[in-house]
Amino acid sequence: MKLDRYQLLGLSLTAFGLIFAAYSYEVLLSVPLTSLGVACLVLGVTLLLVPSSPVPSRQIRAMMEGSLVNIEALLEEYDAKGQAAYVPHEGRVYAFIPLAEAQVKVNPTSTPLRVYTSAGGEPGLLVFPPGSDAVRLAGLPEEAGVEDALSYVLVDFLEVCESLKAVQDHGRVVVELNKVRAATEYTRVNRSLGSATVSLTGCVLATVTGRPVYLRSEEGSDRKVAVFEVEPPG
Repeated sequence: MKLDRYQLLGLSLTAFGLIFAAYSYEVLLSVPLTSLGVACLVLGVTLLLVPSSPVPSRQIRAMMEGSLVNIEALLEEYDAKGQAAYVPHEGRVYAFIPLAEAQVKVNPTSTPLRVYTSAGGEPGLLVFPPGSDAVRLAGLPEEAGVEDALSYVLVDFLEVCESLKAVQDHGRVVVELNKVRAATEYTRVNRSLGSATVSLTGCVLATVTGRPVYLRSEEGSDRKVAVFEVEPPG
């Protein structure tokens, strides 16, 4: 059985606390140091006993991917071909998908909140992707940076990838996702919203930056590289 980072830390603290407490009591004859060793031992055992993932991440991913079926059907019904703009809205994130293959700038204050809508003069669809509430449910700490926020939600909370790296450059964010675990087989969703993990990435970026985020490209399978463009302020 593979141990996660918390279980490894618990095992290390347990072993250290046990040895240090015994050494301090038998050799050093120090009550304070013995107490320190016992405290490390107790903390280590606690980490081993408490589930490191109280939220059933596999079930969450299954429900998330299953909810994409309706979005796939909607995209097929309207034959939408554009790539999504992820837009923050009242603590959630919606995705505007142009019907045509066009790059559209979305103004959150002037885009009507209905399924069939328009932005920048282009007709499109407005959907709430499965990751629209991911940041809120994850309890993301305030003032978290882009890479820290992505890692917290995607790696620690949802466990949809093993690790990631994000690089910001002139309004663009390039995210490298390693050992992706959440795969989707919905052709239209993958083309417009990105795969499940990339779609979640867009939702997190929109929430953290507080501005519309546009999906520009996605490559790879087990190791994905996704490119997003962040709407400049003003």
